[in-house]
Parts: sequence; structure tokens; C-alpha cells
Amino acid sequence: MIQQEPDVPYRQKSGGLSGGLSEMVELSRVALEHATAALCDRDPPAGTCLPHAEKALYALRQAVEDQALAIDATRVLPPATAVRTIVVAAQVNADAEGVAELARQLVEIAGSRPSRPTVPVEVQATVCSMGRVCVEMMAIAGGAIGSAQADVEAGMRAAYAEMHRLRQLLYRLLLNDSGAVDVDAALDASLAGRCYMRCAEHAVSMARHAVLAADGNPDQHQGIRVSGQTRQ
Repeated sequence: MIQQEPDVPYRQKSGGLSGGLSEMVELSRVALEHATAALCDRDPPAGTCLPHAEKALYALRQAVEDQALAIDATRVLPPATAVRTIVVAAQVNADAEGVAELARQLVEIAGSRPSRPTVPVEVQATVCSMGRVCVEMMAIAGGAIGSAQADVEAGMRAAYAEMHRLRQLLYRLLLNDSGAVDVDAALDASLAGRCYMRCAEHAVSMARHAVLAADGNPDQHQGIRVSGQTRQ
């Protein structure tokens, strides 16, 4: 029995699975940007950023659910030319779902911060720098369609290297015996840093699949390489 396509507003708005890819990445970027603002901004106060972060997070979750329904509606033996679009859409949707969960954790950390010990200035600055670089990586992924793979790869490689540098700096600051950090503050900073590193992995995956969707030749496609590895 052929399944009928459900009424999915998100799919109609985006013009199908392929057309929704860039929008899905953009919603991920916006959610991460607002979560970072809630965690880092002091002007305006971080607390005033929380409602915007929650709204962006809700929009991303709704898009993930709608896209999942649209993908499921394609279980009707589609033409071979549509398989790549479906596979890419499913992977990007999984990445977006991962970003949504990580952004939620960042928002929770931001919401609990006022009642916890202050994070040292240098530690906070490092975490926030990780957030900004990660948002930049999402922007690169969002622009991957229509861009040359070499340009996307170069941008991702530089940003990913910076993320690793910041992560190492964060660990040095947290483990430096000369500057004791409160346990709660250290845990929050460490978890936030880990969230950003995982978001960076999702950004690389999104970029890789966006390029794959655009170039149309998976046999010759080598993937987006960062730190000497190919992120599939």
C-alpha cells in the first residue's frame, strides 16, 4: 500500500527534503547562538537571553520532528535519484537533533549559573570563545551547498583546529593547581566545553553531507577532512 504524504508545514515551507537542508542547519546555528548568548552575554544580562534561547530551541526541535515525518513519508521505494537526498536529509536531521540536545544542556547550565559559584574570568572567556567558533562552524556548514568543497574544508579545518586549541586551554586552566576553581564552576565549564566540541563534530558532519548533496558523486567524494581525519 502506497503511503500518502502527511501534511507537514515545515516540509511545505522548505520545498522538500533537499530544500530544507540549509534551513535545518540554520536553525541549529540560531539555537546554538542563543544558547551561547544565555551562557556568556553580560550586556544584556545572560538571564534576559534565556527566553530567546528557549524559543530558538523549540523551533529547532519542531523542525527536527517535522523533518523526521517528511523523511518517513518517503518509504515508498523512491527513484534511485532521490535516495541520496533522503540519506543526506536523515543524517542532517540526526545531527540537528544532536545539536538540539546539546543546546538544551547549555541552556540548563546558563539557567543554573546565577545560583552557583562564579566561573573564573579566563575560564569563562575560553568557554565562550569555543561557543563563538562553534557557531561559526555551523555558519560554514549552512553555506556548504553551492560552495566549493575545498573552501568549505579549509574553513572547517581552521575552525576545528581552533576548537581543539581552546579545549586544551580550557583543560589547562581547570587543572592548574595555582588557580583553584570551585568544583561546581569547573563542572559547568567542563560540560559546556564538551557540549561545544560535540556540536563542532555535528557541524563537520552537516557540512560533509551538504557537500555530498550538492556534488552528486559519492564515489569520488572524499569527505570533509579535519585534523587529518575524514568525518563521515
